[in-house]
Amino acid sequence: MLRRYRVLDLTDRRSWLAGFLLAQLGADVVLAEPSGGWPRDDHHLAYNRGKRSVLAAGPGDVATLAAGADVVLDDGSRPDVDLDAMRAASPALVTVSISPYGESGPKAGWLATDLTLFAASGQMAVTGDNDRPPVRTSVPQAWLHGASDAAVGALVALHERMGSGRGQHVSVSVQQSVTLTALPAVLFAAVGLDPARRESGGIKLGPTRLRWVYPAEDGFVAISLAFGPMIGPFQARLMAWVYEEGHCDEAMRDKDWVGFGDALASGKETFAELDRAQDAISALTSSKTKAELLAGAMARRLLLAPVSTIPDVLASPQLEARGYWDEAGGLRHPGPMARASATPLPRLAAAPSVAGDDDDAVRAAWSEPREAGTRAVGGVATGGGDPRRARAAGRKALEGLKVLDLAWVAAAPLATRLLAYWGATVVRVESSTRPDLTRVALGHRDDVVEVENAICWQAANAGKLGVALDLAVPDAKDVVRDLARWADVVVESFTPGAMARWGLGYEDLRQLNPGLVVLSSCVMGQDGPLARFAGFGNLAASVAGFFDVTGWPDRQPAGPYMAYTDYTSPRFTLCALLAALDHRECTGEGQYLDFSQMEAATHLLTPALLDYQRTGKAATRRGNLDPELVPHAVYPALGPDGWVAIVCESDAQWRVLATEMRRPDLCGLTAAERLERREEIDGLVGEWSARQDPIGLHLRLQAQGVPAHAVQHSGECLADPQLAHLGHFVWLDHPYVRRSVVDTAAQHLSRSAAGYEWPGPTYGQHTDHVLRDLLGYDDERVAALAVAGALE
Repeated sequence: MLRRYRVLDLTDRRSWLAGFLLAQLGADVVLAEPSGGWPRDDHHLAYNRGKRSVLAAGPGDVATLAAGADVVLDDGSRPDVDLDAMRAASPALVTVSISPYGESGPKAGWLATDLTLFAASGQMAVTGDNDRPPVRTSVPQAWLHGASDAAVGALVALHERMGSGRGQHVSVSVQQSVTLTALPAVLFAAVGLDPARRESGGIKLGPTRLRWVYPAEDGFVAISLAFGPMIGPFQARLMAWVYEEGHCDEAMRDKDWVGFGDALASGKETFAELDRAQDAISALTSSKTKAELLAGAMARRLLLAPVSTIPDVLASPQLEARGYWDEAGGLRHPGPMARASATPLPRLAAAPSVAGDDDDAVRAAWSEPREAGTRAVGGVATGGGDPRRARAAGRKALEGLKVLDLAWVAAAPLATRLLAYWGATVVRVESSTRPDLTRVALGHRDDVVEVENAICWQAANAGKLGVALDLAVPDAKDVVRDLARWADVVVESFTPGAMARWGLGYEDLRQLNPGLVVLSSCVMGQDGPLARFAGFGNLAASVAGFFDVTGWPDRQPAGPYMAYTDYTSPRFTLCALLAALDHRECTGEGQYLDFSQMEAATHLLTPALLDYQRTGKAATRRGNLDPELVPHAVYPALGPDGWVAIVCESDAQWRVLATEMRRPDLCGLTAAERLERREEIDGLVGEWSARQDPIGLHLRLQAQGVPAHAVQHSGECLADPQLAHLGHFVWLDHPYVRRSVVDTAAQHLSRSAAGYEWPGPTYGQHTDHVLRDLLGYDDERVAALAVAGALE
């Protein structure tokens, strides 16, 4: 899809994923290595596949290569890089900078590690066990979030360039990228809700908690246990199975599990009874293997998934059946981020084994500088951009793009909201007869549970036009067909096959609009033995391997906060969509994209998957421990649930910390000696930090060159001066709640405007505008739809 683009990758191991994603979409990506080359470790094997390698010794060499590129990726690892000069020399060039906290603002120069970035984001504060320090995922994730956002930012800028003929700079803040994984908890302080607590893979409910992780005979399983009209029926089917296996009586089986939450609130049911039901579920799960429990869940349509280990992921029957894995260098690697019908993603070769091995070929092919607006159509270069789509500075990059959003809950809607953020017109279709889960769960302002008061709905659907249709009415489906004729893109996340059964499948829609790009998003993909697996992002994270690598080694898996893959998958979704649109711009050809949350998520665990295959050692949860660094932990600090993450990456940083602790006797300890005395040192640092204010302490240590950051809850994130500087949280007018808070995006474009004009719409808020102004319906047609019951 991106085969005409050249990408110069100047990043190091933290950010190689950005170039890898562009290579997987077909771009020619060249890894510019320093003298001596990068270490050939698991990160290199994982994220430099499909790239060519050159040695770029100095700034002049880098500048020469940049003149032949469309995109330059940088993360500050090379001090000789001058992105401004590159753009001045090549006006069509898109430059992308990935930095810990952004390129400007009060924390722009702060030191950062995976641990401190998670502490700064709001994600760590709600991950783990409430009687222990907050935890990160043991396979580092922070820079991967930033890198995937960087790939999206590059594609947005390239899309804009097709109209304007001009490049621009994209800046990505890793802190913002990670903060986006803390929705909705990161918004709680602004809407009158108690802070979310760490509940080890569950959620707090009154004096008890809903357990979402249960023991199995050979490990653990995750279960989305909840009540209400959406999830209650799943719970009722689960309790019927518990009864069949002899772990509860008929009275417990036959409780009103749909209305159980309301019964708890009114006192008709007790929390002790809830605990008894959860104990009965635990008795069932403990008696069976993970495979037996998954088979039972599939047969009974339950919200249950195995907690996959790294070996389990590699042995997944679903991934095997879909032919997912790439074989490179004798190892299995995660394969294409999406299945594309017209332009299948390439199966990438192994990472370059020798630094600079492609020098001659790259320099010959890239010898001619890229011209402003250059693009290729059928192999023929054309210049100057398309005057019909010309954009002035200050306009949004995706203006003119039309999107029909038929998606559900969070994963795909979070992708389409970013299309709206960059200027696309996104029409969100919903129905009050089957309300979206984010309207009825995941937090309501002042804890008033009403569908127009739902904070996650308002955030995940910001900037979209809301249309309320009853798709059970045939006339409503005709409206959807007209919207498909109008649209450039359709995104849906129904059960596989549902759209086709309604006469709205890709083959049906392409007859109406041959250039349409349709993306289907679900947990497992559209085919395979687990295609009809039911679940949300928490279960997808569990089956993809993230639960087992998050938590404490002596306790059950905690899993990352909430629906983790709902937050990671939008970046991959957008990469696939924007690449397919780029292909369509040049060929007029639409296509179908089959997107699996699980498949995309495995890319964030690739180094662990490779390490297991090479060594037989499977990564698992280890709290906040690092195998090489001490100190590297989250330590107690003053205040309710006060914590601070502190890391020493060098002996010099350790000397600063030991001096601040007034322990000159420890200043001379080497890294190896600190590893030997880890427990003692962690105890001493924790004893000292417990007397310190967390914000004051991170300011004190950062001023002296030690990576540190307070573990921030919702309130601290909302007040964070760096996030405020970057405009991460915005308040928007809302017809029901007056003002609603929404989180924005991690990408900042130098020339293109961005933003949301309103939060998620109320039911049918824009129905009349869409029908009349976008589709051209007259009064008679609108009235007929109303009479037929198609409109809500």
